[in-house]
Amino acid sequence: MSFEEALPVTDLAVIVEGQSELAFVNSTLQEHLRGHGVDAWGRLPGKHVQCGGIPKWDIVRGDICRTLKERTSRRCTIFFDFYGMPHSWPGRREAASASFSQKAEMVEAAIAEDIATVMGSDFRRELFIPYVQMHEFEALLFSDVDQMSRQLCVVNSCSDEGSHSRMRNNLQKILETAGSAEQINDSANTAPSKRILGIAPGYRKAISGPIILGRIGIPQIRQKCPHFNQWLTNLEALGSSY
Repeated sequence: MSFEEALPVTDLAVIVEGQSELAFVNSTLQEHLRGHGVDAWGRLPGKHVQCGGIPKWDIVRGDICRTLKERTSRRCTIFFDFYGMPHSWPGRREAASASFSQKAEMVEAAIAEDIATVMGSDFRRELFIPYVQMHEFEALLFSDVDQMSRQLCVVNSCSDEGSHSRMRNNLQKILETAGSAEQINDSANTAPSKRILGIAPGYRKAISGPIILGRIGIPQIRQKCPHFNQWLTNLEALGSSY
């Protein structure tokens, strides 16, 4: 029996946009998927740590292909946001004029097709599951405004109930205006992280974000974020397909 055949879980590499996503994958997501027989672990794109922003597609494509080729049974997924994605990514330019509900899925389909083409005719398409989140990582925090506001009060040293109530109300207004957590963003100045910083200056993206999301928990996130839920459902199913 080979080493791969002896593994009790599915090996899942998650190539992520930045440090916030990496921390989330290697803690909250990893713990959740372990219960489904999936060993998820994150990695950043490129040979060097990114200083912000999404790399060009050829860099990420190379990482995806190398990751898949390292082990024949490995699954791979990605976690990047549509809003900051360069137009060099498959489907990104075409999806710009599509309806909100179609944008992410158009890019995901184009990415999957591009990877399948590069990997060759023998490639098993089910090994790669692209995930494009419409807006940056912090959008997921709006899946539980009450929990987010309580945690933001802690990092801003304003633990009294009045401060919490004001912060919660401000965050709730942002959520109601957007319509849902996955829709929060309409310009570089009103991205989810910028909105949070405007209310809670003590927020630190790579530290506070993953901690707050861990406190909110996977069940609440997937209930309020349907596209995230679909991605997670696909990842959970990998545990029974090894």
